[in-house]
Amino acid sequence: MKLPEALVNFFGLGGIETLTSTHHLTLASFRSIQGIEAVVSPIFPAILMCEIAFLVWAYHRSPRRLYGVYKIPVLIYAFNWIIGLLVNIHVFLWTQRHFAAFAPFTATLRVGWFFYAYVVWELSHFVYHWTCHKVRLLWVLHSPHHAPTHMNLGVIFAAFFLQGTYANFVRTAICSILGVPVELLLLCMVIDACWGSLIHFSEELWPSGKTGCFLDTLLLMPSDHRVHHSSNPEYIDTNYCNTLPIWDKLFGTLRRETPGIRPRYGLSRPQKPNHFTDTYFGEIGLLWHDIRNADSWKKRALLVVMPPGWGSPGH
Repeated sequence: MKLPEALVNFFGLGGIETLTSTHHLTLASFRSIQGIEAVVSPIFPAILMCEIAFLVWAYHRSPRRLYGVYKIPVLIYAFNWIIGLLVNIHVFLWTQRHFAAFAPFTATLRVGWFFYAYVVWELSHFVYHWTCHKVRLLWVLHSPHHAPTHMNLGVIFAAFFLQGTYANFVRTAICSILGVPVELLLLCMVIDACWGSLIHFSEELWPSGKTGCFLDTLLLMPSDHRVHHSSNPEYIDTNYCNTLPIWDKLFGTLRRETPGIRPRYGLSRPQKPNHFTDTYFGEIGLLWHDIRNADSWKKRALLVVMPPGWGSPGH
């Protein structure tokens, strides 16, 4: 009996199911890109379930706190799943097909080209992520991801549904123009989705967010992404990459966690605790309020494209 498609997709079991239906499962069947994706995809959902189980145990005496930790991410996930299902895959396919035509060359499916593809992928993610923080219209799409006041793996589901559409367009366009074929692009996306999810580990499950070895320098760790999510003035607008800090180093946005300055999560504006509408639509409402009260059309246009907070006293 097959599992419902929604469960298969959530737990990343689609690749395994496909391999099972088309091959006998052998070691050789997992050596292809499809096989690697099938192995990697279930990792995050499994760890998410482990984190939830751990927090259920840690908060068993305060169920309201557990409810508060996961309420908003779960509601946003359900809302986005319904709407995004109709949009994002079509944006990815259209963008890859049209922008690949402008590539001066196309990488081949070799190990060396994979490293090239992943560096290009990180560049595309940096561009997408940086613009989400620096253009207010894009910030209203990204802000729900920064609204949760507790860091945990469920936070990855917190985002306005059009953020995924914008991310698909920007990252796919840049990678396609720079010659990353769809096979390597999909592999990069799977690895990035897995690592980009894991860097949201809760502080209860992984207090330090570091390994204590050379990997803390080579990769962006949970402690680095906690810095990115914090609203501390010392940490705002840093660590835009997901896996490799190469572009953050190059553009001067890399910031490691400072001992004694613990990240404070949530938005810098006042928030209504565990309020779905305020989390999901709050920044849109504030942008609309500022546009309506602007004293010129020029200022209205600038409010849309300038960074969040532009035009406010003391900005």
